[in-house]
Formats: sequence, C-alpha cells, structure tokens
Amino acid sequence: MNSEYIISKDQIKWINDKYGGSLRTDAEIETALSLGRGKAVFRKIAYLWRAILVGHPFTDGNKRTALMSALAILENSKIKTGKKVNESLVLEITKIAMENITDVGRIERLIRYAVTGN
Repeated sequence: MNSEYIISKDQIKWINDKYGGSLRTDAEIETALSLGRGKAVFRKIAYLWRAILVGHPFTDGNKRTALMSALAILENSKIKTGKKVNESLVLEITKIAMENITDVGRIERLIRYAVTGN
C-alpha cells in the first residue's frame, strides 16, 4: 500500500504522552515521516521505527510508542493484526533497540516478517 502517512507527528506525540514520555526533539520524527512519503507501509514503519528506537526522541516510552504507532499505521492500512503479530512486533522492536539496528531495509524486513511471516 502506497498511501501517504496514516499517522501524524501530533498523533505519535499523543501516543507517547499516554506512556508518560515527553518529546525531546521532533527532528527525527519529521525526517522519518518525510522519507516515508510515497513508500509502502512496511517501509513507512521502518523509517519511523529507526527514528524512535535508535534516535530516542522521547524521554520515556520509545518502544511502546514505536509499537502503538506501527499498529495504528497497520490498522489504518487495513492490515490485520492480532496477538501473534503484536508479540512478533515486540520481539523485533526489542531486537532493533538492543542491537541499535539502523539499516532501514533490514528493519523493513523484520517488520514484514513479523506481520506476514514472509
């Protein structure tokens, strides 16, 4: 799906606010949203995850914000998720954060596999 972003910077900030974080800098989120324009849904999420999980733009709740933002994008893209997909996404988020993975192509493959199994 190549539709434009189905989540805004303000929505991402709102999600993070629910988890007790606050925004340090929005430059990386702005860049991720810009780079994702016109890209497929998994690439959009990959740019956003790299910005959130590696860049740590929030004081707290970066991993939770990454998960909930991805789920919102997937839902708005009419891509079904459930408990198994959610658990797989959490594992990939943890891997990206722990290993400091910055390669957007690799992040995209991890997201695709977590969601589709392929």
